[in-house]
Amino acid sequence: MERSRVRRFGVRAGVCALGCVSLFGGSRVDAAPIGNAIELDATSELPGVVIFPARVPGARPITVLLHGMCGDAARACSHFAEQVTQTSNLVCPRASARCQGGGASWPDKGVAEAVEAAVMRAKSALPEVDETHGRTLIGYSMGAFRAVNIAQASAGWYPRVMLIGAKVSLDQARLTQNGTERVLLCAGSWDMMHDPMQREAERVRRAGFQARFLDLGPVGHAFTPSFAEYLPQALSWLSGT
Repeated sequence: MERSRVRRFGVRAGVCALGCVSLFGGSRVDAAPIGNAIELDATSELPGVVIFPARVPGARPITVLLHGMCGDAARACSHFAEQVTQTSNLVCPRASARCQGGGASWPDKGVAEAVEAAVMRAKSALPEVDETHGRTLIGYSMGAFRAVNIAQASAGWYPRVMLIGAKVSLDQARLTQNGTERVLLCAGSWDMMHDPMQREAERVRRAGFQARFLDLGPVGHAFTPSFAEYLPQALSWLSGT
C-alpha cells in the first residue's frame, strides 16, 4: 500500500469555477468536510488525489469527482462526501495546472490518463473496492467538460455520469459505445448554464438515451447549503433506484 497521510480538512472553504463566486452576485458558501480524508500528494510522475473512504464496511464502489477551474479537490468533494460515502468511496483527483490565485485547473490534454492514475493510487490506499458495476463520474463546471470526454472514451468504466454547471454537448452514440448508461445534468436556475443543460438533456433523452435534467433551485454557479437537499435524488437516479 502506498505511503500516505491522513488529514482532517478543518479549514472551511467553498468551490466555484470562476473565482469561487456565484456568477450572479451570490457569495460562495462553505461546506464542512466529513471525517478523515486520505491525501496523496502529487509526485513527479503521479497526480495528487484526495480520498474520502466509504463509511460502511466491505468492498464498496468508487465515485470520481472532477473539480472546477482553479478549484481544490478536497473542498469540492466536501460538498458530496457526507452522502456519497454512505455507499461509495469518493475519489477526488487534483488538477495539475496551478492557478495564480490558488487552486488548479485541468489541462487540455492527458486528463483521462491522470484521472485513471489518481484512481489507481486511491485503490492502493483503500482496503476494499468493488468495481463489478463500474464507477460513477461527477464533473463540476470545467470538470464536467473533462468528465464528458472521459465518459465518451472510457470503455465501460463509467456507466453513471453527473454533470454540474457546464454547457456540455453529448454524443449519445459514443456514450453508449463506451458503456455509459445514465447521464444527469444539473444547474441552478440562476446559472447561465441552466437552460442549455436542460435542452441538452431533453435532446439526448428524445434520442433514446437515459438522460435527465435536475434543477438545483434558485442558486447561481456555486455550491450552497441547498445542494445537499438535491444530492440524494441525484444519486438515487444515477443508481437506478
